[in-house]
Amino acid sequence: MTGRKPRGTVTRYYDTGILLKLYTEEEGSDRVRAWVVRRREAVVFTSLHRTECVSALRLKAFRGECRLEQSNAALADLDTDAAAGVLKHTALEWDEVWERVEVLARTHAAATGCRTLDSLHVASALQLGAREMVTRDGRQAALARKSGLKVVNPLL
Repeated sequence: MTGRKPRGTVTRYYDTGILLKLYTEEEGSDRVRAWVVRRREAVVFTSLHRTECVSALRLKAFRGECRLEQSNAALADLDTDAAAGVLKHTALEWDEVWERVEVLARTHAAATGCRTLDSLHVASALQLGAREMVTRDGRQAALARKSGLKVVNPLL
């Protein structure tokens, strides 16, 4: 690693799987919403989150887990929350993120089984200077811990 300092002062970085529970009705959604509301802070929202949310919501419609109208409504709610500052759009330095992804893969992928997308989120959290990773994904949590992040699962 190049020894660059983190760009920001983000406390928590939320995995997209957790963010989706804020905008869809699925198991654990109520608990995640209550947990996030108690934090009383804007939720960091990157272009990675946005792209993954769009894809996941469309996939839910494709699989028949929701109607297309529900997918559209969830995306509209994301836009509303972004405009209101509930979701705080945060830019990433992508070259730095990809550099971190490679380091994480070389260092920890064999032990954690993390895939690229898991590593992208952990690298993004690190690049933004986050101290906590909010996730329920076991592999991602293992990588986050090995990377020095505190892992929080609001469903536990």
